[in-house]
Amino acid sequence: MNTTIQRRRRHGFSFVEAIFTIAIIGIMSSLVVAAISNASRDAHRVMSRQQQVSVQSALTTWVMAQTRVGSTAQVRSLESVRTAYNALPTTSARFNLLLPNASSTDPNLRAGFMDQTTADHFLDYTTSTDRLKTAAMNNAKQYLSLPTWQSGDYPRVELVNE
Repeated sequence: MNTTIQRRRRHGFSFVEAIFTIAIIGIMSSLVVAAISNASRDAHRVMSRQQQVSVQSALTTWVMAQTRVGSTAQVRSLESVRTAYNALPTTSARFNLLLPNASSTDPNLRAGFMDQTTADHFLDYTTSTDRLKTAAMNNAKQYLSLPTWQSGDYPRVELVNE
């Protein structure tokens, strides 16, 4: 019996042991790949959420700027600002309100409510007028929508799953 054990040790693994070892390594590697894939998708979703917050902040700032008439003490009603916003039919048209407008006489509109680099990133990935996208949103299979501004509320930026 001692010689049988010694012979096995000299010859290495048996065929069945090798198959089990390869199967276990395959299962473990598939778990690692799945975990890395989920981590990447989660990172893109977090970035998409942050970009949604950025656009929401710019939109809120735009609304506040629109309630003032230039540098005067006159104030526009929120209802008139809402009417002007809702008159624009698409998400893309509403998004353009946030972009810098060099030809405007109003200093707020000239500077814009979103930096040009961020705006360009959105514009590079947006292919449909109703879906604002960035690289992260594209990878997360999400997009931003600027729906109609409802009465009694502020305008919202919605993060939508495709």
